[in-house]
Amino acid sequence: MKSITIDGKLFVSVCSADELIPEKGKKIVFEDDIDMEVSLFKIQNEYYCVSNICPHKHQPVIYNGLVKDCTVTCPAHGWTYDLKTGENTNKHQGIKRLKKYQIFEKDGDIYIEKPELEIPKWRQ
Repeated sequence: MKSITIDGKLFVSVCSADELIPEKGKKIVFEDDIDMEVSLFKIQNEYYCVSNICPHKHQPVIYNGLVKDCTVTCPAHGWTYDLKTGENTNKHQGIKRLKKYQIFEKDGDIYIEKPELEIPKWRQ
């Protein structure tokens, strides 16, 4: 796996840009740990990377959500998140948000900021 360090942050190559299908999610799992799963999206030639775990019911399904107008709707319970900010688009559903990661394309490869393992409170 290729990696680059920029401003002290580690970015790893996770796939080729050609592997991302516009408006479809791609799941990436680091070190076989559900808490280190991310979802990648390509929308109108822009790339987005967010946690694959929906904060509503902690389901690893965001990559499989419905994508529309730079949002993704969790297929498990219908919560919708803005891919640019990670924020929930419906304030009546709560304030939980998806964690967002930096992502970029270089020489045909997609690099993302490697997530750090964070054990959520509900698993402690």
